[in-house]
Amino acid sequence: MNDQEIIKHMIDFVEQKERQIASNRLASTTPNKGDAVKAILDELERVSSNEDK
Repeated sequence: MNDQEIIKHMIDFVEQKERQIASNRLASTTPNKGDAVKAILDELERVSSNEDK
């Protein structure tokens, strides 16, 4: 992936995580923001390490 593709992918990924947190909040379940942040960072690392190959 080039830089622009990575940026778009990560924006989409973050937006998806934000929607999950919002829907969890509406469903009266406790959203774990730490898990969402970890998932975002893991995805960024996965995508950026794929670029190095």
